[in-house]
Amino acid sequence: MEHARTRGTRRIAPIAVLGIGLVVASCDWIFGPRAKTIAKHPERYNGQVITVAGKVKERIDLPRGKCYIVDDGSGLIGVVTKGPMPSMGAKVKVQGRVDASFKLGKRPMIAIIAPDPAPTPRPAAPLPSRMPG
Repeated sequence: MEHARTRGTRRIAPIAVLGIGLVVASCDWIFGPRAKTIAKHPERYNGQVITVAGKVKERIDLPRGKCYIVDDGSGLIGVVTKGPMPSMGAKVKVQGRVDASFKLGKRPMIAIIAPDPAPTPRPAAPLPSRMPG
């Protein structure tokens, strides 16, 4: 004879598994794709604007910009920027366009091209004062 408690559990278990599956599948939609997912399917993300968060693992100066490597817990992704570089170990959240054809030397890698930083407004020059005379 089947116990009443296990009968209810058997009905709920498939629903719980389905619910957990939907939550995991929607993580990309809610939190953005992870570096591991982007590296696995670069054609899916190439040219798209995404947001990645993680810790800075490496900083590299390039001739036409700067690059730093972010570890989001699933893998590494490069960030190319003309803006200021974060310090090593800093936690960052960066948004940019995915470039699956980016190469760092001979090493191919997936990179996020961050938009150029907004120009800093310059203070207006003081007007020359006129001395009566």
